[in-house]
Amino acid sequence: MNDLALSVRLAGDKSKVVNVYLFTDIEGYLTNVGKFPYNFFALPIEVGVSIKDNACSVVEKQKDFEWTVTSYRLTAGSLIVLNKFKTERAKLLTHEAERNFQTLYGTEKYRETRSGDEVFTSEFLSLPAYSRGRKIVQGYSTDAQSGSIRFVTQGSFYWQGDKDCSFDVRTAYNEQYLFFLIRVKDDKVVGERVEGATTEKVEIWLDVANTNNRFMRVGAGGDKFRLTADSGIFSFVAIPGNFTDRKPSVVISSTDDLSEAQRQASQQVRVASSLTDSGYVMKIRIPFELLGFIGAPVEKSKITEYGCTVIVRDVDNEFRPEEETVIATSKFLNGNPSSYGSLLFIPDTMVYGEAMNIYLDQIAERLKQLGL
Repeated sequence: MNDLALSVRLAGDKSKVVNVYLFTDIEGYLTNVGKFPYNFFALPIEVGVSIKDNACSVVEKQKDFEWTVTSYRLTAGSLIVLNKFKTERAKLLTHEAERNFQTLYGTEKYRETRSGDEVFTSEFLSLPAYSRGRKIVQGYSTDAQSGSIRFVTQGSFYWQGDKDCSFDVRTAYNEQYLFFLIRVKDDKVVGERVEGATTEKVEIWLDVANTNNRFMRVGAGGDKFRLTADSGIFSFVAIPGNFTDRKPSVVISSTDDLSEAQRQASQQVRVASSLTDSGYVMKIRIPFELLGFIGAPVEKSKITEYGCTVIVRDVDNEFRPEEETVIATSKFLNGNPSSYGSLLFIPDTMVYGEAMNIYLDQIAERLKQLGL
């Protein structure tokens, strides 16, 4: 397939706008599949295009020391925003942030501007939480998949790859509860034979501290990275049982002293487990009241982010607990909230990412012809 990308500024145009056109070969014809206006800061050449690995990247300078790179890909008739990368000055540091809307992989990095030395990094998966029952169309990712050595935080020597143990996570919410569905691929599932025996476990760690930047603390003494847990940290350790007579259970802990209402809400936590042909499934329900919220923390026109990491502890031999493998949705460090992944509450008016059906005009025209 042949692809073409152009950045065009019309002669005599006094605005600081460059139009980016994307073309691809469809049935032998070079077809325009996208047109996007990009603003330049000082010169039109600040908007540039490149094509690599079936994706077109558009570079844009927004202001001094601030650049963004947006990557597009055509998939199954939809032009999707594959990835966004942004770099900007943060006082004496340079901040770099990347989000891949298809793999849900993201990074946060800070460097010394003068030397380029890296002083902070965080790699994680984002979990987009949509309202329960909402249908998400093709082009938007809903499940975060963890099956890479990147997120094996313990026992990598014993891990034999994603067929040994890997998992995917889907999250959802309603007004009262936060839901997690964790599907674990495990070649050997070790259930809880007796109480306290070594067994498989699933952990959910939540950072619900009220902060505008979950990686940094902003204060009179200067900005500092959030490397220690202070408040708003909750953990849920779910044990699947033995899938027959021993029922699944969950242990809850928090950095905070729980109110009476929160303690009562903790009784509404529910966990369920079931075996599958390739491993097992865990379902966990957490009431928002336990986390200190009156209802779902969702804003109408804004995606709300909190720290969240899901962990699967894989045991292949209950008599060798030291051979446990730990796989997570981030490079998780216990007690370090800046190492958590991301939980995104998506309002019903929004989605995580962007996707445009290139046949939308033809579909609309055909519907008009049918009298709709």
